Amino acid sequence: MGRIAFARAALLVIGILAPDTLASPRPPEPKPGIKTDRVTYLPVPAVKLPKAGETFVDPTFGTEILRVTDAADGAENQNAYSYWPSFNKDATGFFICSGGRAMLYRFDPSRFRIVGKEPLFREKPPEGGWPGWEDAIWSGTSPDLLFCHSGLKLASYNVQTRQYTLVRDFTAELSTGHLRQMSKSLDDRVFGFTRQDAKYAVVGYVVWDRQADRLLLNQQTRQLDEIQVDKSGRFCVIKTGRGGKGVVEVRVADLRTGKVEDLVDNEPDYAPGHSDNGHGVVVGADNWKNRITFRRLDAPHQVRTVLDLGNDWSQDYHVSLLADDERWALVSFYVGNKLRSSGVFQNEIIQVATDGSQRVRRLAHHRSVVKEYWDSPRANISRDGRFVIFTSSVEGRGQRDVFILKVPPPDRRGSP
Repeated sequence: MGRIAFARAALLVIGILAPDTLASPRPPEPKPGIKTDRVTYLPVPAVKLPKAGETFVDPTFGTEILRVTDAADGAENQNAYSYWPSFNKDATGFFICSGGRAMLYRFDPSRFRIVGKEPLFREKPPEGGWPGWEDAIWSGTSPDLLFCHSGLKLASYNVQTRQYTLVRDFTAELSTGHLRQMSKSLDDRVFGFTRQDAKYAVVGYVVWDRQADRLLLNQQTRQLDEIQVDKSGRFCVIKTGRGGKGVVEVRVADLRTGKVEDLVDNEPDYAPGHSDNGHGVVVGADNWKNRITFRRLDAPHQVRTVLDLGNDWSQDYHVSLLADDERWALVSFYVGNKLRSSGVFQNEIIQVATDGSQRVRRLAHHRSVVKEYWDSPRANISRDGRFVIFTSSVEGRGQRDVFILKVPPPDRRGSP
């Protein structure tokens, strides 16, 4: 984010961007409801929040929001990330980090209420240390199973029986170190990990086919930010952690054919920065043309615009493509610098159509003041597309909490 913010500031200084062309704020519509326009809606100040377990209505967009945590849970509460699912397969449970501990919440989606909570992991797995919570991933086929790891061991954990099952020990292939930043296919067959050595330095990445019990990729490199297996399990998106003109920022590996396509940061590829994968597709940030893009992973050099942000370089955002309906991508915007802003989408959670029409469904102000990474909303969406979970520092008052937004359904055509 530092590199991007620096580049944006430089563009303003040399006059490539024209901040004076940004739209002036316009007053919000008096009637709350989902917005599909490009008008600036300033958040209504001093919204009174209920206690944890109760709901309130976003005064601008009219959506119902459930407060999951409050001061009784401590000051540090957060969900993980936009592409790591907080909700299980049928949205009857979700997990977050609350008060420094991973917590499992039982959820009634029909009544939009929490019905119980408990520690996510009560004991260590027999084969290793405490699994991490951040990149633990719900099974795509069972609402009760969660995949997690510690050291070089991958396990499944049944949240009902509280039993671990060892899925794979990679010690024979990888010797020593740790697995990090797990991703997997929706059918629980293909798994990908960043590799770290015994001192937690990045040394490469692996992709494993569970059914064939075969390593599809086992690459050694220190030039790596992360990897992410797509939902189909056919592709792996590899982020190099590098950027700049002519620099390869992303590689797309076809796990079926072995072919790897390099995408450079600038033209002609405009490699996706912050991104998420669907079934054979990726939606992500273009840091040069200030837009969100869509591309098929079997033709990754062909790009279309999902949302053009024009000259407003003031915002950063995360993308979530976790819903089964990939006609809409979830985007959580937040102020990432001090550049002048049009105010449109500022600190909002929205859905944007992935068909190139640039239709939007503006859902809520998250109201977080982002002073550090964990203040960012990092919103992710449930499989059925009905619920969005996000983090907010709520005007920067010193309390960081988790909230769930109920998403109004689109019409049958997928339109607002």
